[in-house]
Amino acid sequence: TFDGQLDEAFAPQSVTLTLEDEIDSSRGDMIVRAGNLPRVDQKFEAMLVWMDETALVPGKEYLFKQTSKVTPGRVSSLRYRVDINTLHREPAPTLALNEIGRCGITLAAPITYDPYRRNRATGAFIIIDRLTNTTVGAGMILDREREEGAAHWDDEPAAEGLTASASEVTAAERQARFGQQPATVLITGMTGSGKTTIARALERRLFDDGRAVMVLDGQAMRLGISRDLGFSASERSENLRRSVEVARLANDAGLIVLAAFVAPDEATRQKAADLVGPARFLTVHLAASLEVCRQRDEKGQYTKADAGELANFPGVSAPYEPPAAADLVLPTDELPVARC
Repeated sequence: TFDGQLDEAFAPQSVTLTLEDEIDSSRGDMIVRAGNLPRVDQKFEAMLVWMDETALVPGKEYLFKQTSKVTPGRVSSLRYRVDINTLHREPAPTLALNEIGRCGITLAAPITYDPYRRNRATGAFIIIDRLTNTTVGAGMILDREREEGAAHWDDEPAAEGLTASASEVTAAERQARFGQQPATVLITGMTGSGKTTIARALERRLFDDGRAVMVLDGQAMRLGISRDLGFSASERSENLRRSVEVARLANDAGLIVLAAFVAPDEATRQKAADLVGPARFLTVHLAASLEVCRQRDEKGQYTKADAGELANFPGVSAPYEPPAAADLVLPTDELPVARC
């Protein structure tokens, strides 16, 4: 500052920061903690209130000011308008003065933001007409990741009147045919603890013993059934829910399912057990130390998480809760695969 060096700074002080590395930064850029990263994107959804007598024109170029940064962009889509008297949603081609609607925004360049409900300062913006330089609208950025990626453990089916058809083959007949009790074994642990490696080795052993067995793992699910999900806490939970639904169907068909997932929180693991049924659900915890998991990290995920490139990474920027009462605990930082 003008008065010299400071040990700490806080709003609304005006200070000068000297960075250790040469980084190209400019007005509107942010300095944030590695474990508390905002989002960076040029597309997002927002609730918008229109403040000009000239109606909104979707597709028209406007200026969007968020914090101190001004970026050209457009309202790329208008999902619906809200009737302020009934609060009902209704389709609309535009927004007139004082009307409110949900819209999609596409900017010419990415911005750094948070959803409005998380951070009002970085989640709000105004819209400026490029010709008149007047403010024509104001918006709040929505947590689209939260909405679309939320887990659906307790949701009812969207369609009504659905019933599952009864199989002509009984559970006892399947058990007699396969010579086994169906079960789902959740193999949980941090990245690098050996979940998929052990699941595949166990699959081989059980298959060689004549068992009907299959493996479900997080990455395989994300290549297909869960390709629309990211890695937020709710999306990890939803990925596990979808996988457990598949496991339950496989159990009904008489198979043993080995489910290899990080599954970092106890509440979600309990929901998985409830969905499959406690009688045929087992939890195996791979209790490898974080240091060993980092050493095994061939993909460099921990390094990326340390640098803030991977958000919500269990063990670094998000917690991993060890199971309180696992059916089996394997110290995979001490035991080779063959002994597990």
